[in-house]
Amino acid sequence: MKKFLGLFFVLFLSLIGLTSCSNEKTNIVSTCFAGYDFSKAIAKDLKTSSMLLAPGEELHDYSPSVADIERVLASEVFIYIGGESDSVWVEKQILPRIDNEKTKVISLMDVVLNGGKTYNEEDPESSTIENLEEDSEEEELDEHVWNSLSNAKLIVNKICEVLIEIDSINGESYKENRDNYINSLNELDLNIKDVISKSNKNLLVFADRFPLLYFVKEYNLEYDAAFKGCESAKEANPKTIEGLVNKVLNNNINVIFVIELSESKIANTVKNELHNQGMEVEIMTFYTMHNVSKDDYNKGMTYIDFMKLNLKSLEIALS
Repeated sequence: MKKFLGLFFVLFLSLIGLTSCSNEKTNIVSTCFAGYDFSKAIAKDLKTSSMLLAPGEELHDYSPSVADIERVLASEVFIYIGGESDSVWVEKQILPRIDNEKTKVISLMDVVLNGGKTYNEEDPESSTIENLEEDSEEEELDEHVWNSLSNAKLIVNKICEVLIEIDSINGESYKENRDNYINSLNELDLNIKDVISKSNKNLLVFADRFPLLYFVKEYNLEYDAAFKGCESAKEANPKTIEGLVNKVLNNNINVIFVIELSESKIANTVKNELHNQGMEVEIMTFYTMHNVSKDDYNKGMTYIDFMKLNLKSLEIALS
């Protein structure tokens, strides 16, 4: 009897192990928050999504550890930006070691700017940045492509397509999740257009870096900023400060923006200068979502949540 129970117990454990393996969730690894959050929204509980960056960490200063690289190589989907923030180390340390049969790779810039192609579909020796520079040397580039809602839809569609490719059994679930997400993006788009259409202002002032080129282009907004793109400069020279102050004064601006995870030093300097000249402004955060704070990450804040906050800030800034 004891032998029978022992054999039964061993067989029971083996059955659990087999069941566990057959239902094991697959991995989606992203270098930044935007890719992580989009994939999480489409995959939901069918796959695990993770981000290489720790919440609150600056992507431009990030360098992958051996464990990070191994996590990417073990994943089924790897999502990276494809711009200056991550393309160098991705192309040198990750892509040459990727098994294209095992891991599908999505470059967000490729999806938006190269007709939806991904690394798996292109010549692995060519980089996104090089291709773009050949096409248009003078076109201003911004790697934060997801800040355009139209671009976000392209990215979400691509993620859905890749997930169906590797897991066709759950294809209908991925499509349903994608459609629901795009409906949310469409609703946001309409709300943003409504706010802009009711305003007689068209200018946003950023006393910070400016990774929002695609956003302002999509809605035909004007902007001024302390730094072009996502430059790593921390201090603004007096001429830059003076220019921002004059821009606010001459256009009756009531809000100056900073991006998330910013020290806000430049914004505070501009605000103090304006106060000395008898004008009061509010400093507000415009979320660009290359990464998020630990607190917002722990709260489960999403791309949609942050865009809704941006919508409220726009309403105040353009009023």
